[in-house]
Amino acid sequence: MSEGSLDWQLLARLCEAPGVSGAEEAVAEVFLEALKQNFSEIESERDNLGNIVFHLPAPGQRLLLDAHLDEVGFMVRKVEKGGFVRVIPIGGIDPRVCYGQQVVIWGKEPLYGIFATTPPHLSVKKPSGEVPPVEEMIIDTGLGDQILDLVSTGDPVTFASGFRLSGPAIMARALDDRLGLFVMVEALKRVRQPAYDLYLVASVSEEVGLKGAQVVGERIRPHLAIALEGTVASDLPGIPEAQVLARLGGGPEIRLSDARFLADRRLTKALVGVAQAAGLPYQLVVKNKGGTNAAVFQLSALGARATAISVPVRYLHAPWGLAIKSDIEAAVALVAKIIETPDL
Repeated sequence: MSEGSLDWQLLARLCEAPGVSGAEEAVAEVFLEALKQNFSEIESERDNLGNIVFHLPAPGQRLLLDAHLDEVGFMVRKVEKGGFVRVIPIGGIDPRVCYGQQVVIWGKEPLYGIFATTPPHLSVKKPSGEVPPVEEMIIDTGLGDQILDLVSTGDPVTFASGFRLSGPAIMARALDDRLGLFVMVEALKRVRQPAYDLYLVASVSEEVGLKGAQVVGERIRPHLAIALEGTVASDLPGIPEAQVLARLGGGPEIRLSDARFLADRRLTKALVGVAQAAGLPYQLVVKNKGGTNAAVFQLSALGARATAISVPVRYLHAPWGLAIKSDIEAAVALVAKIIETPDL
């Protein structure tokens, strides 16, 4: 991992751009700009759903690398007098992370608000730990009736968190899956000669049912497919050792299973071999939770040999996530080596 430092400012731009499922245009533009700036000779295409596909033609099997553009967030359901907005969640969000959090409503202009609900001292006592669903909360903008001219039903809403470098740590919104996009761009910078007919995909609507990948998989019909992701790191105080999956600082996760698929064992073993030969840290993980676009690519057309490589992130799908630079650097190095390694 001595091939130069990574462009952390690119990761910041990716994380700060809004991209709730179905409204991924802003983050798509950041991703497109980064690829065109570094690889002007590669042409991109966008399909009717908004998936972005870069193709580097070469002899050999089709290798598809995918990272999804979208993040979990919210969509405006109703705009009310007094400066209040009601939303629905888009993707899997625990309502416990919402109360009191600042958000951005992407209306006619970016507007800030705060998630609110009935104050605890005025509410009917509920069982301990019970939190109202997002649909019963309100976003308070403090704008009064001005809100009626600025926000419309359907506008996307994101958490208002930003991007912070803190020593070895990175704290940001939407590390799932801006990390995957970042790893893809940075890995390609290191590749001298791809060993495959290479497709780079930035897919849409992963957080709401892996939708974009279904179209891409049928179109490309990959032989090999690897989803690049941010994954749950559960190495926290109080969690029993037997329940800990990926850990921060242990390198990228190479996945054998999750709730949606069983990875191709031969491909997974080959990726482990690439990591070992390069002296890169990795974590081989078996779990029955979560899912990635790899599950869709595995079943596309005649089927693909598929797996996932994921960067561990604490506090996934929350206003802030936390990742470690060394894990990201190892993921970039591993993906670059994979692209150059024939016969996986």
